[in-house]
Amino acid sequence: MIAPLAAADLLIARRAQEALAQSTPDVAQTILLGISPAAMSHPDTLFVAAGILGAQGRYDQARKALDGALLQAPQNPQLWNALGNLCKQLGDLSAAVNAYRKALTIAPESADIWRNLALAAIDQADYDLAESALHQSALHAPDAPELFQIRGTIAHEQGDAEAAEANFRRVLTIKPTDAFATLTLATVLRGADRAEEALAIVNDLGSTSPDALLLRGHLQGDCGRFEEAVADYREALSREPGLVDAHVTLAQLLPQLGRPEEALDSFEQALTLKLQDRALWGAAIVAARDVKQPERLINWAGKAQNMFGADPLFALAGALGEEIAGNRGQAISDMQALAAEWPDIAGIRNHLAPLLLAQGDLEQAQAHALRATELDPHDQSGWAWLSVIWRLMNDPREAWLADYETLVMPVTLSPPAGFSDLAAFLVALRPALEALHMTGFHPADQSLRGGSQTRGNLLERKHPLIGALRSSLGSAIDEQLSRLKVDPSHPFLSRISRRARFAGSWSVRLRSAGFHINHIHHSGWLSSACYIALPPEMHGDPAKAGALAFGVPDETLGLGLTPRRIVTPVEGQLVLFPSYFWHGTIPFESATPRLTVAFDALPA
Repeated sequence: MIAPLAAADLLIARRAQEALAQSTPDVAQTILLGISPAAMSHPDTLFVAAGILGAQGRYDQARKALDGALLQAPQNPQLWNALGNLCKQLGDLSAAVNAYRKALTIAPESADIWRNLALAAIDQADYDLAESALHQSALHAPDAPELFQIRGTIAHEQGDAEAAEANFRRVLTIKPTDAFATLTLATVLRGADRAEEALAIVNDLGSTSPDALLLRGHLQGDCGRFEEAVADYREALSREPGLVDAHVTLAQLLPQLGRPEEALDSFEQALTLKLQDRALWGAAIVAARDVKQPERLINWAGKAQNMFGADPLFALAGALGEEIAGNRGQAISDMQALAAEWPDIAGIRNHLAPLLLAQGDLEQAQAHALRATELDPHDQSGWAWLSVIWRLMNDPREAWLADYETLVMPVTLSPPAGFSDLAAFLVALRPALEALHMTGFHPADQSLRGGSQTRGNLLERKHPLIGALRSSLGSAIDEQLSRLKVDPSHPFLSRISRRARFAGSWSVRLRSAGFHINHIHHSGWLSSACYIALPPEMHGDPAKAGALAFGVPDETLGLGLTPRRIVTPVEGQLVLFPSYFWHGTIPFESATPRLTVAFDALPA
């Protein structure tokens, strides 16, 4: 039997715990040093010391303190609970679960420890264990707000928005100012297309934490209040300069507001403060590439390499900066050196192949593109380059790889349930899509020119008409895929499955003179264009006025190739094709905009 601490030592231990609870671990450590030498190794002292050491990031020492305490008091459930918390913090979830289970064999009535077990189970995605643990917790503390918070978290992670909302609202009836519950509820509502309602909840909270400001910025943007969104993102970054999500969103949003020159300003400021934040540097470099600012791209890539050491992605970014700046010879030289240094990175070869193609070195371009497809056969870039290279080499493999007649698949959508005909559905759908086009300029990293693109994943929206469109698109995809024959050697036909899943979706609204530059979809498998509303001028010559042209690569290569196939747009028609097919549109002139929906899909 362990004797309790003497009264004076117990008072010191409690004072240290109070300081720790106030997030002042160094003060707590100083207080604990006043305990008597005889009490230093007492389990209660070691328990407090472990908490202090953990708060200071000295995890190994915290673990040793808990182990020492448990050697003396193995039947103390709070020590096992503390060990579980420490293991969970370190990411050792199995050890955390075992520690909580041990604690519960001693104190099965502890609602807190049952909830801790549930949280560890959620982190392991073991929802059966989490539900079982929550059931036990509810038996002992049925009205604890933490119980509903965890149940809400489980529902949110499993995509049950209705249950998530109900549980977080229950938390807020008990703790109206709970920030976590408020922000998570707002996130749930945002996912259900209830941005205005979510924004009101966040505003009522009145929090100026970086997370609250970031979410409020997202919601302002969802509501079309872009100036307010920009202000919220910038305020969040003033409080937490390393908030990558805010930087990335600003870099993507500002060009769509006609302010591309501001896109990287927040990154520029933060990089001087967060010098050792690798994720921040990586995001900044990707943003500089997307908005085509070569000087910053080259500068930042070089600084990142000096700071973090040799890294192929940073090095490749610098070479891409040279390419964007028009220094093609330097870019080729740099990438050739990178390919020699890192021969097994597909991305280097996929960027080198088109540079060699543009200067007429078809053999070397082919070698790099082929190697890229071997290293990463699901990346569409290598196959796209080979479709052009083999065409220029008069290689019969072009027809095998890019069978435009068979694999460009126009299909007329079926009207969804509740609509007598397709035309009526398209008329109803058009204003729902138009309302989502709230920016005036195209995203900096996308193919359209002279128009706008919706933000977010279009087909995940809860609007009933968009849900109906999703259903019709899914049926059309399934029907077309069922007609194709699997070819194990083919990059597209080898991956055919009974169903496909949407991997990204958006709507494009092109104005007069608008078009899509020739491009591919690097991360897709099956890509598309679905025509919702077309100007009257598009019903004429198929070689003009917004036609969809296949087989012409990026014009910056200077190859002067003509289309292999042209598809005339038709309202209500979906055109499916492999994501590595080069495609673009011919500009049109009209007072009426052209409205389309597009998506990428992957084998289910």
